[in-house]
Amino acid sequence: MKHSQRNKKPIFIFSIILGILIIALSIFFITNNKTSDKEPEVTSNSNVEENDIPKESETTPKVENRFEGLPLTSEDIGIPVLYYHSVLPDSEVKQKNEVTISPEKLKEELQLVKSLGYTTLTMSEVNDYILNNKEIPQKSILITFDDGYTDNYAHAFPILKELNMKATVFVISSGIDSGYYMSTAQLKEMSDYGIDIESHTVNHVHLNTLTYEQQLKELKDSKAKIESVTNKPVLSIAYPFGDFNENSKKASIDAGYSLAFTTNLGLANKTDNRVALDRIYVNSEYSLDTFKSRLINTKK
Repeated sequence: MKHSQRNKKPIFIFSIILGILIIALSIFFITNNKTSDKEPEVTSNSNVEENDIPKESETTPKVENRFEGLPLTSEDIGIPVLYYHSVLPDSEVKQKNEVTISPEKLKEELQLVKSLGYTTLTMSEVNDYILNNKEIPQKSILITFDDGYTDNYAHAFPILKELNMKATVFVISSGIDSGYYMSTAQLKEMSDYGIDIESHTVNHVHLNTLTYEQQLKELKDSKAKIESVTNKPVLSIAYPFGDFNENSKKASIDAGYSLAFTTNLGLANKTDNRVALDRIYVNSEYSLDTFKSRLINTKK
């Protein structure tokens, strides 16, 4: 009797161990099956089907085509180049004058430009069109502001952003950070947004009264100063007061400008001298009809 009980004891222990092993194996297989339902971890492209590899078009951001869907041309269509100056609410204008336009009137005019189907250009796009024969929309326009007043930042910039329009500000470089003209931070913000900051000389002088060397210094120093603010190349200059001579044109090219703008009425044409391009002055006292007529009826 005692002998038979001793024989049963090893069998009992063996049964317990066997049961534990069976339970462990069951847990292992259940866990393994759950894991196999997950996506396999890819550690090498050699184990990935070719169709599973993202195409370049799926991973590379597309470059925005600003002119997509618009009829384009490289022909000499003549670009209207509007030029404004100060933008201030009527309540802040101490003495009414023709070069200070209210934000409301500026917005009204720019909305008209948009409704007429014009596409506003950057200075780089104008440069490529005139010098490199690049295509632009058939109805293109360049919006410019002379001098670089602080009110351009306060009142014109918000309107340009709201209407999603490009523009250029010709800045008097000696006035930067003066308070009356825009600060370095304001110019940088506008430039980073996509508004072109270009040259209006250092001291807003009558260039045609200076020697060639004096003109060259005005143009070179202004260009260098503005480029140090925006970290972008300055491509163009607007002659202060519209005063220029043959030395001005030569100095513009020698200073590294691609384009220069006058105050002469007309369109900017590819056949024009590239450093004597015409513009269209906007008098703040124009009615909207007069503004529209001046825009669409100005010829080459």
